[in-house]
Amino acid sequence: MTVYCECMVKYVVPALRMLISRQLLENYNLNQVQVAKLLNVTQPLISNYMGRRKSSVKIRRYLGNAVVNDYAGSLAKKIFEKGLTMKKLESDICSLCTELRKNGYLTG
Repeated sequence: MTVYCECMVKYVVPALRMLISRQLLENYNLNQVQVAKLLNVTQPLISNYMGRRKSSVKIRRYLGNAVVNDYAGSLAKKIFEKGLTMKKLESDICSLCTELRKNGYLTG
């Protein structure tokens, strides 16, 4: 049996980073280097995110999830406007987990 946090780390958080990256690039006119710095990842990883390379079927499943997309938009705004890091958004990510579990999107 998989623990919820394990599913979040393996599948949801990478999908969330992909969506946040796309939001920051498209809606806030940042470049890949700027987005990489904000998310504390490398620019090549952002490039991979944009091409959706190296993502598993389970990760791609969350890319189309409305709840995850809504959270990604909200988190991208917080990152851009308030300069928050993913670490500072930990409680938001835990709230996303709760929401996904409540709606049956995340199973352990």
